[in-house]
Amino acid sequence: MTSEHLAVTAVKAHVDTWNSMDRARWVALFSPDVVFEDPVGAPPKVGVDAVHKTWDRSFTPGRRWTLHPRQIVAGGDAEAAVVMHNVGELGDKRVEVNSVEIFTVGHDGRIERVRAFFDQPTEFALADWFTPERSE
Repeated sequence: MTSEHLAVTAVKAHVDTWNSMDRARWVALFSPDVVFEDPVGAPPKVGVDAVHKTWDRSFTPGRRWTLHPRQIVAGGDAEAAVVMHNVGELGDKRVEVNSVEIFTVGHDGRIERVRAFFDQPTEFALADWFTPERSE
């Protein structure tokens, strides 16, 4: 019997704890030196403080995201690529964003890096530094 790939296990735990809003278990999944490139191209967010801020920005009154992995592909000893369907409830709007996310884990199974590739939705800003392009 073979054990599941470390990165696949980490991704599944990430999705499970995020969707069940289990902040303590979710935070524990990450290395103290984790690097978030979310989205790739924005300034990276680093460390435990970034983990807490990511949670806090995603779960505010009237704002909640759920994660729905469509495909998880293990690579090498410590990586997984994920086709993720993200569903946001932002006030009275339902927003859906598809992404490709690359997770790298350490030998201890904790997530060391997350790289998320996605198109910015045009109808709202996901964050101050990543806003919709406006046609003039």
